[in-house]
Amino acid sequence: MKIQTVLDVFHERVPKTFGFLVDRHGFTLDRSDDYAFIASSRHCDVLVELDWGSIVVSIRPSQTGRPVRLSFIVGAKDPSILFLPRYPWGPDEACEEVERQAALLASYCGDVLNGDFSAWAALEAHQTQTLEQWRGESERLVKEARAKLVRRRAEAAWSRRSFSEAAQLYASIRDDLTQAEIERQEYCRRRTLLVSVPRQPRVAGLA
Repeated sequence: MKIQTVLDVFHERVPKTFGFLVDRHGFTLDRSDDYAFIASSRHCDVLVELDWGSIVVSIRPSQTGRPVRLSFIVGAKDPSILFLPRYPWGPDEACEEVERQAALLASYCGDVLNGDFSAWAALEAHQTQTLEQWRGESERLVKEARAKLVRRRAEAAWSRRSFSEAAQLYASIRDDLTQAEIERQEYCRRRTLLVSVPRQPRVAGLA
């Protein structure tokens, strides 16, 4: 007996569960490769993809060719719903996820599936804005993580009285320093500048 995998469930359940696109809205539904199905109509395509274990649905208008994910469409129409693609741990979870996304597509995208794109510009703008917010938040978290790491290294250099190293490390995150750290960085910088220069040995025969 063959043990089903998430990919097996994806191949088996998508044609059945997303069959309403064919029956109700006049789409054709075909598998484009092992990890994607595409439902096509005169006005748009619906993409159902298995993306690194996550089942992702998006709609791509024929006029623009720019897809918007179902998660952003649902979020724009009902901000109270936090809809993020899930990562199935096994066949049962994959089956539930296919059914969940098909139900959301039917509930929130009936107008688009029937060719009404009057609100599409707002949906596309919502996706762009949300992605920019996520990108900004990601950059902020990376910056915070870097500052935390540099701060630890600077404190270790301070403890070793390695003032030159500490000054350089603090300077690299100057915008994120507390007032106390700014004062410490200035102290390290001054100590670095005041390091005495070793005297060269006198050459014999010179006064």
